[in-house]
Amino acid sequence: MERKSLVLLGLGLILIAAAIVLAVQFTPTPSGNASPSATTMPTHGTLRTPATLAPGDALTAVAPSVQTALDRLDRDTAKAAEALGPTAMTGNETRRVLRDLPLGSPAVIDAAAVSKDGIMLTVEPIDFSSAEGADISAQEQVRRLRSTQQPVMSRVFRTVEGVNATDIEYPVVAPSGRFNGSASLLIRPTVLLSMAVQEALTGKSAEVFVMDTDGLLLYDRDAAEVGRYAFSDPMYANNPELLAVAKRMATEPEGTGSYTFAAEGSATQVRKEVAWTSVGLHGTEWRVVAANATPTA
Repeated sequence: MERKSLVLLGLGLILIAAAIVLAVQFTPTPSGNASPSATTMPTHGTLRTPATLAPGDALTAVAPSVQTALDRLDRDTAKAAEALGPTAMTGNETRRVLRDLPLGSPAVIDAAAVSKDGIMLTVEPIDFSSAEGADISAQEQVRRLRSTQQPVMSRVFRTVEGVNATDIEYPVVAPSGRFNGSASLLIRPTVLLSMAVQEALTGKSAEVFVMDTDGLLLYDRDAAEVGRYAFSDPMYANNPELLAVAKRMATEPEGTGSYTFAAEGSATQVRKEVAWTSVGLHGTEWRVVAANATPTA
């Protein structure tokens, strides 16, 4: 190779090396898990703690969210009952109607076509098909529906599927006008409430619990309290103030009150100011309760 060519080659290699050095020096260094192409921006201030809502504001946010969730399932069940009218309550068309219900929701257990005599004729999803043929005519909500031929929502009860649940049922009427049974949607109230409360309180904080009119705690931020009965559980038995307010909640659709109780996750006693309102369907009500805790004097 000629000397001139070697010189030119050397100069080219030097220029390439210089370009590589400059590229490395001026490439931003990724921070944390950011992608190499991301530009690191300066941050100002600190993360903000979610605002804690007063009881009245918490109820304004949460109660409509819970009622909307119930109304949605109620409309779905009504639509299924209407679609079941022309069917024999068994067979492929009945299964198709039941599968159109929101069976994929974590809050929903199953859907059923129930005969006018209270027999579960068809159940979806297939995981619960063992319940087909079960006689549920003695269940309170089924007796009420058969008597009034009006939609119902049950209290929480132990189902033939072996779970504690709430049942929404709508009467099925044949094209001839004959009462033909009911469409049933079985739901997990604690899951439904958890989803609705979390949605309502996005970016906010509040102490909220939900109780039915039997005193059963359906939802609480403290999972250890869910499933307890306010009127009989030992946790509340020695607190006459709390029991008095709980009894008012069971009988009064809305109100306010106060009592002393242990702080959430602690043995320290605090004063709780509470406000409550009602949600529900077809005469069955749940009390949505919001609390504000302050240290005792």
